[in-house]
Amino acid sequence: MATPLACALLPRAPLRPAPAVQLAARRRHLRAVAGGAGAARPVLRTCKNCKQQYDPAANHPLACRYHTAHFGGETKRKFESVYAGGTMDTPDSGKVFQYWHCCGSEDPFDVGCTAAPHCSYDD
Repeated sequence: MATPLACALLPRAPLRPAPAVQLAARRRHLRAVAGGAGAARPVLRTCKNCKQQYDPAANHPLACRYHTAHFGGETKRKFESVYAGGTMDTPDSGKVFQYWHCCGSEDPFDVGCTAAPHCSYDD
């Protein structure tokens, strides 16, 4: 038989705060970590060439990759006559050939043929 004194000596689980109190404390902690002690967040700018947002402090000479001309199509006959010295009897000469007009790449998702630092609309 357990005595009242023995029950008093058993370890008890610590009391936990209510979920709403825990959530509020977690939000305060995340705000403090994200904001830092008075540290300002970097102002992001949008690049004119690649249309991506960037941090001006982290900009470097090869940060931006873009194409200097558009992606479009011409018939294979015209493309080869201009760029490869093609003749008028090229096979599939009427087929439309799509490519980047600056570098000739046929991949529409090519990262870009020109590397430069990002250039903001604000510059």
